[in-house]
Amino acid sequence: MDNIINQVKLQVEVGDSYDFIDIISQIINGLADKYDIDEICTIKIKNWFDKKWLNYSGKGIIHFEETTHPDNIALTNFWKNKITVPPFHPNRVLTEQTFYRHKTQNKNFERLLHIDQKSSDNQNNRMVTKSDNGLFVWFSSNSEINQHGSLMIYRLDENNVYTWYASIENKSGWTVTKTKGINLNELTELIK
Repeated sequence: MDNIINQVKLQVEVGDSYDFIDIISQIINGLADKYDIDEICTIKIKNWFDKKWLNYSGKGIIHFEETTHPDNIALTNFWKNKITVPPFHPNRVLTEQTFYRHKTQNKNFERLLHIDQKSSDNQNNRMVTKSDNGLFVWFSSNSEINQHGSLMIYRLDENNVYTWYASIENKSGWTVTKTKGINLNELTELIK
């Protein structure tokens, strides 16, 4: 637990827009201050991702009693009420870093979120087991190349999980263009 910090400063890497990464850092730090967050986990995902990932739990099998389908099963997407870790395949996870703003004894927070496991295990990988007062941040790589970036936030407060998604684009300057789960004005207030 040597990484106790006051502010998160994300690293700009090859393919990243400095301005996109700066906006993400400002949002993280604004939320951490606003909610007095203890633990912060940042996950950088290879390339852009869509809002469909918000609260997405993965694919599952549905069994049918009567059907003309020979196997009597079908695959379907699940968005569970009990929020789970988004099932990004580990090969899309470029970095996963944990930071502490306050000392905690939470060993679950230090465990990697994205591991190679069965879909059924992904669907039972509940966020509330990860932190009592944490901020989990997924953001996209290659923002300079794509001129577009993704941000997804899961904030944990005891047994409550608050989630939202934002699309950030370079349209004569980097700006939040779309949101899901958060008011655009509320989000822009976090950006200095």
